[in-house]
Amino acid sequence: MTLELAKNNNPFSAERRVLFLPESWKRLISVIRHKALNGGYTLVEGDFGAGKSTFGVILEKRLLLDESVECQRIQVHPLSTYEQIYSQLPKERTKPLIVVVDDAHEASTSLLVHLTKPTDNVFWLLLGEVGTSERLSDFFNNHVTLPLFTKQDCYQFLLKQLHDQPKMMQLSQMQSDTIWYASKGLPKLIVENAEKSMKKLVSGYESNESFEKANKGWWTTAILAFAAVVFIIALIVTDSDEPQSNDLQNQRLEVIQDQTTDGEELQQLDTTESEPSLDAEGSEQQLVAEDNPVEDPIAKIALSEPEPATTELVVASKPTFDQWFEAQSRDHYSVQLYSNTQREAATEFQKSLDLADSYVYKANVNNEVRYRVLWGSYLTRAEAEQAILSLPPHILNQQPWIRPFSAIAGEISQ
Repeated sequence: MTLELAKNNNPFSAERRVLFLPESWKRLISVIRHKALNGGYTLVEGDFGAGKSTFGVILEKRLLLDESVECQRIQVHPLSTYEQIYSQLPKERTKPLIVVVDDAHEASTSLLVHLTKPTDNVFWLLLGEVGTSERLSDFFNNHVTLPLFTKQDCYQFLLKQLHDQPKMMQLSQMQSDTIWYASKGLPKLIVENAEKSMKKLVSGYESNESFEKANKGWWTTAILAFAAVVFIIALIVTDSDEPQSNDLQNQRLEVIQDQTTDGEELQQLDTTESEPSLDAEGSEQQLVAEDNPVEDPIAKIALSEPEPATTELVVASKPTFDQWFEAQSRDHYSVQLYSNTQREAATEFQKSLDLADSYVYKANVNNEVRYRVLWGSYLTRAEAEQAILSLPPHILNQQPWIRPFSAIAGEISQ
């Protein structure tokens, strides 16, 4: 239920977007507030997706402006004229008015010239893309660049945006840093990459839940089938062993009976002979019996049983890193636990881990050779995060890094 709620309500949708003010924007708004008291203009440039419109909305909502100034936001287009813009301003202005001109890069050059001229109690704040300052020479010494988000700004923004989401939907500092590197500090790209990470996280949890359900049913079926096979084999072996033992015993009994019959016939022949001969024959048979005792058939069967053959335990050797790495999908993930320029240090750390599927490999990063320790192969980033949580503190101190096999392959091939 929680997972479905998180999927249906996108926390990064436009209507749920929070207004985040990094420290660099606060300082810029403070400078603009002081300059507005004397009138004039200022051009604020920024790349596409740098948050210029959001910056204008923050000013319009007076989040950091005091009662000494007023603020109004106007969006222009290529056909906008100075008269149209001026007619939207209040007629009576008792306080300095900050007019935020959004999308100033789309305005005509003649309009930009009008906006650089002094106007009573009006401060023109032009928001345009990079290159707008090159259209007028007056902008050369009167323009600033809108600061991008820092790594910490990105993390604080994501915390504020996702504060009401379930714990499984929260993004860690490591994930935030990955998003920041991919977006290069642009707020628009930060939102897009964070939204993609959330979708992957949700799909990963869905896959895990489906796999667990299917796995339980499969294991139950497999155990029952295995038990049935073992039971059938046991019955077959028991039935096949009993006839063999019965045949051997029957054969031994037939031999004994034949010997007994022969003995009785010899005894009947001996009764016809004289008494001295009987005594002599009896003594001879006694000596022969003492020298050749009758063999016990059960003991002979026991001695004829073959001794069980000795079995040797064969332990499979651990594959090399190249064999293990080639077997991994480039869409899967692994965890980097350690990195050092010395092979001995990386090898010693890997041996101290006592973790299966941990390997040392040689990477080429910015023309520098480094030896890194990898651990495990995971289908999704969510599985890798769960694995990291199980590591002891002395390994977590190395700040494990979740990395796709595609990126690792790029380091190895350089």
